[in-house]
Amino acid sequence: MDAPSDDAIRQRLRDRGLAPTAQRMAVYRWLVAHPVHPTIDQIYRALRPNVRSLSRTTVYNVLRAFVGHGLAAKVRTEDAELRYDGRVIPHAHFKCLRCGALSDLADLPADLPNALRLPPGYRPQDLTLTLWGLCPACADAPATGN
Repeated sequence: MDAPSDDAIRQRLRDRGLAPTAQRMAVYRWLVAHPVHPTIDQIYRALRPNVRSLSRTTVYNVLRAFVGHGLAAKVRTEDAELRYDGRVIPHAHFKCLRCGALSDLADLPADLPNALRLPPGYRPQDLTLTLWGLCPACADAPATGN
């Protein structure tokens, strides 16, 4: 995915009610340019060499603001590791059981909760669809003797 221009990022942040600080700009630019569903620590390690004023707490606070303002989504996996996604429209993921990569799949239809025919009284508030298996690289690689 191509990273948006600095002007586009500034405008996107302002449109969502956030001031375009240097830290927010850096985190957003990196998040949308690297659709790897990173953890807070991965973003911090990637940005810290070039953004000296960045701390893990700042990354956490920036991502929390992004989620709250619809600029990022939390992605929870079975290993309870919280990751972040710059793609905020509902879509499915694929988690590789060998290498741990988390990849985007198809967009989910907006009416999926209705199509599932939930019993009366259920009120879904979030929708996550993750498939688990082997990514193409791991499926083609010889199995290790673990």
